[in-house]
Amino acid sequence: MSSTNEIGLETERVQCSSEIDLSDLHCSTICENILWKPVACQQCETHFCSMCITKWLGNNPNQCPMRCDNFIQRSCSKFIARQLAKLQIACIYQPNGCNEVILYEALEKHEMICGYQLVKCTGCLLEMLQKDLTEHQSKCASVLMTCEDCKIVCRQNDVLTHHSDRICLREQLRQFQHESQYETQQLREQLRQAQHDQTTLLVSRGIIADDNPVKRIHIQSTVETDTLDRNRIVLDNNSHSVLNDQLLCSECRNVIWRPVSCGKCGAIFCKKCRPQNNFFDKITTFFGGQRVRHGRNNCEKFEEIPVPNYITTELDGLRVRCVYAPNGCRIISRYYDLERHEKQCEFEMIPCQLCQLPLSKRPPMMQHTLHACFEQMQRENPARIQQQFMILLNTIEKTEADNRRLQSTIDDVKTQLNHLNSICVKKTDKDDK
Repeated sequence: MSSTNEIGLETERVQCSSEIDLSDLHCSTICENILWKPVACQQCETHFCSMCITKWLGNNPNQCPMRCDNFIQRSCSKFIARQLAKLQIACIYQPNGCNEVILYEALEKHEMICGYQLVKCTGCLLEMLQKDLTEHQSKCASVLMTCEDCKIVCRQNDVLTHHSDRICLREQLRQFQHESQYETQQLREQLRQAQHDQTTLLVSRGIIADDNPVKRIHIQSTVETDTLDRNRIVLDNNSHSVLNDQLLCSECRNVIWRPVSCGKCGAIFCKKCRPQNNFFDKITTFFGGQRVRHGRNNCEKFEEIPVPNYITTELDGLRVRCVYAPNGCRIISRYYDLERHEKQCEFEMIPCQLCQLPLSKRPPMMQHTLHACFEQMQRENPARIQQQFMILLNTIEKTEADNRRLQSTIDDVKTQLNHLNSICVKKTDKDDK
């Protein structure tokens, strides 16, 4: 049931109004109910509900409903405000059992906290009175609960079977192990990076040869594409999981990325692949078209909920190749560590063709000018030819700056000549006359 703010204040709800003339308290010409949050026209002094006059002005800009020249809004008169304050109003939720009769000024606050308004349970979506909601949700089997210690989400009726003290401690231990494994992997990555830097240095000095040089290309990260290709999953003896069908998106058939599940049929999707109940689907259904279905059971309505815990566990066991593997990265990360690795992977950067300085496409992007390119080449190889290149580049830049200043001077001289020419023409015309 809607509140008074939404449907207005009907005359039938006024109690004990024999001492007050209600004819002065009606919304003129629009809803004709008792004034609710009234405002007035400054010219004709007619009062209207604020919601009614707002809708009216939306269709009739600057026009008063009483045909005044121009509608200028002002606050309600003190007389009308005093008369309204005397009214006693029956609660809008009286049909649901509320017997309260409230003063006009306290009505809105009462309706916000009234225990007889209808609300829905967050679990089973059953509609009930507000005053019964707390007791219902304490027993409702469908209400989701989140443990503050281990963050496991489960339905209330599954607490005993899916969230005992033993399970909670085991999950906390698993999360601690996961964090420890991530720190260990970071240390290993740093070690590999140090070895890679040392090898790169030796190759650049000609001490060792680069047997397999890789030409890097621009590649979007997994987060940018919002897709995890199933071919990037490493399935070997070190894998803690196999790539079963439950870990594949029901739509794109790749590994689920930022997974969500349908509360109706249990189908699992990537975040970007999940069914959308948009405006065009509603129009199609209205004209008799068939609803878009999903999942093996041809489910019609998608209700998004988190994926089950066993799916999270299975995903955590996956080992994934870095998206920058084509550029030479050999790091294999766990599923939930992949995003953090790709944000700092050095193989995202593509070397400049001239100076070989690694350049990143990640924001904020560094501007790599020709001058910076030559400076980098001089730092890497401060030979005579590089110094000559730098001298030549500086000379070119200085010449270009001199040319710009010279062009500016020429433009100023032209302007002055044109001005003198116009003065001479005017003087000649004056002498001729």
